[in-house]
Amino acid sequence: MFFIKPRFAKPISIALLAAAMAACSTNTPTPATTTSKPASSKAVDVALDNTDWYQVRTESELYLFDSYAVFNQFLQTGKAPYTKPLGKKDNFDRNIVLALAAEDQSKDLNAIAASRLWNVSIAPAYPFYGEIREEQVIYVFSRYGDMVDMAKIGEPTFSYVDVGGGPKGERVVYVLAKEEKKPEKAIQAFNAKYK
Repeated sequence: MFFIKPRFAKPISIALLAAAMAACSTNTPTPATTTSKPASSKAVDVALDNTDWYQVRTESELYLFDSYAVFNQFLQTGKAPYTKPLGKKDNFDRNIVLALAAEDQSKDLNAIAASRLWNVSIAPAYPFYGEIREEQVIYVFSRYGDMVDMAKIGEPTFSYVDVGGGPKGERVVYVLAKEEKKPEKAIQAFNAKYK
């Protein structure tokens, strides 16, 4: 059996660790060279449109928007140019409905950012802005993951509340991470849209 004297154990361990770290850091992956064809001849080239996401919750429907213009029109009139029911329900038994611009009505669901964000099949951009309207409350998000979590549990875990801070006196709830204080950037983003 091979034994190392105690006074040499630490320097040898450090040297081996440094060698292993150096070997790992210089290992560059080779680019994939595949010649396979796309699964479908109708490969969809999707513009990501993943910087913002909006939802309106009613008693029976959950409307999903990926366009601020359509969302704002819906807030003003209660209607979107085109709605597309998904035939699914959320965790609170509301029917999920996509609210789309007229030019998006013929798009495949995989080409609609609101659908992809709901299905967690697209990564959000940074910075991200999200908003959920429910009754007289506006929830504002700067992280996509918090918005997805709220869809599951119904309420934010951590928040900063501005009572009467909405454009029509609504309560504005800024959703936070545990370690956050006052969400200055989220407040600025919200005010840029409404004030």
